[in-house]
Amino acid sequence: MKNLLVLSIFIFLSFSTVLAQKPAGVNVESGHWINVAPPNAGFVVLMPGKPSEATEPVEGHPGMENHLLTLETEVGGYLVSYLEFTEETTDPEEIKRLLDRGREGGVAKSGGELVSETEIKLGSHFGREWILKLPRGMSATARAYWVKRRLYQTVFVKNPKETDSQEIRKLRQQAEAKFLGSFSLREDVSN
Repeated sequence: MKNLLVLSIFIFLSFSTVLAQKPAGVNVESGHWINVAPPNAGFVVLMPGKPSEATEPVEGHPGMENHLLTLETEVGGYLVSYLEFTEETTDPEEIKRLLDRGREGGVAKSGGELVSETEIKLGSHFGREWILKLPRGMSATARAYWVKRRLYQTVFVKNPKETDSQEIRKLRQQAEAKFLGSFSLREDVSN
């Protein structure tokens, strides 16, 4: 499970690098945001548009899939992923060790640099927030939560440019806070 966690916690880093390199999308953050709550996913999150959904098999673990929801706009890249493990882990110290290993492997694999790390909780569930400096001037704020047998991740990727207006910079900060702060568990998995 430890190697799988390293892979899954930071699967988003490779994906986020690709996501943030695409040409600028449409700036929709100033409009109406929608609740995104895929069936059987156990969460709801606000996004400024309908995300693309994909499911990728986890190499070396038959039957295990990483579920990805992604959206790219001019302001940033939004990513939510979740992965269900075979074993339930509830011991706080074990969860911390798993998140530590995931962070170490993910930062090394991405070629990024850890800027800060904070222990966080989602209700009674343990998690982490990482701020990362990524290659090519990008950065990301990532949150991971361990909920019974599931690992949830939310990531906001920024690719700022010197030519960004003050309005775009402010909109980016607001969008990041709104997206990351809106993630919540649905009652069917939070107990």
